[in-house]
Amino acid sequence: MKRFLGVVVVLAAAYGLWHFKLKPAPEYLSVGGDAGLVISHKTAGGEFVENTLEGFRESLKMDVGAIEIDVHVVKDGAVVLHHDPVLSSYNCFAKDDDTRLIVAQQTVAQLAALDCHSHKIGKDYEISTLDALLEIYAQTDMSDTILLEVKVWDELIENNPVHVGLNVADMHYNDAHVAERVYSVLRKHPQVQNVQFNTFSRSLLLALRAQKMPEEAFTFGLLYKGHYAPHWMAPLALVLRKECYDSCWAPDYAEVRQWMRYNQISTFIPNFPQLDNILFGRGFRTHILAQKDGLKIYPWTLNEPKDWAKYQATDFDGILTDYPKGFLEWQ
Repeated sequence: MKRFLGVVVVLAAAYGLWHFKLKPAPEYLSVGGDAGLVISHKTAGGEFVENTLEGFRESLKMDVGAIEIDVHVVKDGAVVLHHDPVLSSYNCFAKDDDTRLIVAQQTVAQLAALDCHSHKIGKDYEISTLDALLEIYAQTDMSDTILLEVKVWDELIENNPVHVGLNVADMHYNDAHVAERVYSVLRKHPQVQNVQFNTFSRSLLLALRAQKMPEEAFTFGLLYKGHYAPHWMAPLALVLRKECYDSCWAPDYAEVRQWMRYNQISTFIPNFPQLDNILFGRGFRTHILAQKDGLKIYPWTLNEPKDWAKYQATDFDGILTDYPKGFLEWQ
C-alpha cells in the first residue's frame, strides 16, 4: 500500500507539470501562418454526423486538404463507413436500448435497414458504403486527399470496456481479406488515387502495402497510441480522474520511429494528449520531432482552441479535427 501511495504522489507531482511540453498562444489566440494540412476528421464528425455522405459532401465544400473516414469490412465482403466496431445505444440506438450489433457480422442490407441516431449531433443517419462515397468523390477534382482508416483488430478494440461480453474475434476479418476487399472497391474507381491508408494495426498496414499495384499511388500512415499498460498507468488515471481505457496507454516513440524507418512509413498520426504529457513528451521530441527526416506528423484529434494554439506552436504538418469549419474560422 505504501508503495502504491508513493507512486500516486509522484504521479500527482508530474500532473502539476502536465502541460510543460506544448505551449499554447496567449489566451488561445491564433497566431496565423500556415495551417498545414487541415484534415476533416470522421467527415467533420463534430459538425455533422460522422462518417456519413452528408458529412463528406459538406467537408468537400470546406477549405480543407484531406477528409478522413473510417471503414469496416462486413459479412458480405462490402466496405462500410463507420467508426465503432459495435452498434449500441452509444452510436446508433436509443439510450434505453441495450442492443449491441457487431458491424462486421452484418450485411450491407442489414445495416442499411437500421434506424440509427447520432446522439452527439441529434440527427438520424444511414450507414453508407465506401463505394457510394467514392462515386461522389470521383465527380470532384479529387484534390482533397482521402485518409482511409481501415478498422481491424487492435488493442483499442480489445480493451474497450464497451465490448465486455462480446467476442472480439467477431469484430474483424484477417488482414489479407480486409486488404483485398478494400482494394476491390477502390479498383472499381481507378481514377481515384489520392488516398492514404491509415490504421493502428501494423500487420494490416503492411498487408495493404503488399497488395498495392505498382501503378497505384496510394500512401500509408501509422496511427499510434502505444501499448495498453494498466498495470503501471492506472495510478495516473486515478489522479486524473479518467477512465483507464482512455489514459492507460504508454507510447514508445524510439521503437515506433525505428519501425517506421525500417518499413518506410512516411506518415505518423500520434495521439495528441500524449504529446502534451510530462511522461512521454520528451520521447516524442527526441525520437519523432528531432528525427523527422521527411516524416509527416498529423496529430489526432484536436477540437478546442487551446489545442489548436499548441498545434500552431509545434512543428506539425497537419491537423485532424472534428471541427474543421471551426478551426478554419479560428485560424
